[in-house]
Amino acid sequence: MRSLIVQPDAVQGDRIHITDKDDIAYLSVVLRMNEGDELVVSDGEGRVYGTIIGRISKGVIELSVVEEKQVSDEGRTRVTLYQGLPKGAKMEEIVRKATELGVYRVVPVATARAIPGQNDVSASRRERWQRIAKEASRQSRRIRVPAVDRVFGFEEAAAGLAEEQYDLILVLYELEETETLKQALRERGVGPAKEKGKPAEIAVFIGPEGGFESFEVERLALEGGRSVTIGETILRTETAGPAAIAMILYELDM
Repeated sequence: MRSLIVQPDAVQGDRIHITDKDDIAYLSVVLRMNEGDELVVSDGEGRVYGTIIGRISKGVIELSVVEEKQVSDEGRTRVTLYQGLPKGAKMEEIVRKATELGVYRVVPVATARAIPGQNDVSASRRERWQRIAKEASRQSRRIRVPAVDRVFGFEEAAAGLAEEQYDLILVLYELEETETLKQALRERGVGPAKEKGKPAEIAVFIGPEGGFESFEVERLALEGGRSVTIGETILRTETAGPAAIAMILYELDM
């Protein structure tokens, strides 16, 4: 069945009003849905609704709610991706693939090897990243849209880790030769031994083109970060994050 994610305030009792022009175009033009068609709607906060399209007009689509249920979460593991800012439009690809694979949150980070000028991210560009996350969530039928944060400076991101209280902080580092991602997951007890009902909170740090400087890896280690390898192959920055997310969720949630 077709699905859509809306803002919580779109839900008004037993009616849901779709007013976002992109959502209207998606339903009426892309999917060619008509009055009487069924649609699953999520409010992005854990509530899912079974609906029937009641009225379609130029500025609004009205849905009638026929069923409502609370969904606790999409999985037992929440992965936050700390992504070193890459060149050009690569961040768009990273956000899209990470969302499809189940990332919980994306934090862009201005690292030492980021290309000069990449740190100055406009509000419109950040809004585009969030919009891509929404589109990817809709396409992959997720019930939540991952948040795409503002750009953090490296030190700001590192210093804030203590407040986040992650179960595990992983740093993908091309010079790490001994500890694997799988070993780190199993040794810290965030797999089957993790208490049921509480999602494991994991942070993954990915460097930009050129990777991390050694002092950045050392700084993250002071906050509990563990440098890991995911194999002998050196991945592009736009591949490494999604690959790590897929491996983590397969190991812990499948």
